[in-house]
Amino acid sequence: MTEDYRVIRASGICMKLEILVTLSSLIIAPLAHLSATRPDTPGLLLVVMPPWVDASSVAHAAKAQIVGPTRAPFGVQIVVETMSQIDALSNAGAWFILDAEKAKWICSA
Repeated sequence: MTEDYRVIRASGICMKLEILVTLSSLIIAPLAHLSATRPDTPGLLLVVMPPWVDASSVAHAAKAQIVGPTRAPFGVQIVVETMSQIDALSNAGAWFILDAEKAKWICSA
């Protein structure tokens, strides 16, 4: 009887793990794809950075401008005019730099 309970419990844990892995891949795969693609034109960008990095200092280092009245915990919208500003954002501490048009589904309800 005890062995049967262990088998049932172990199979339940494996099933939960399978569900977790599947759901994680559904969420992580699109985000990984977006983060791997670099914006190909200047314009409005969604810049994701760690919470300990000041967004205004990152924008200032890239000579770019923050737009929008609010800032998300990990990101901010920044307008750049040149591709070199995108490199400067990355060098100033941005984790991801995404084209705002391609990434708008992340923030929409």
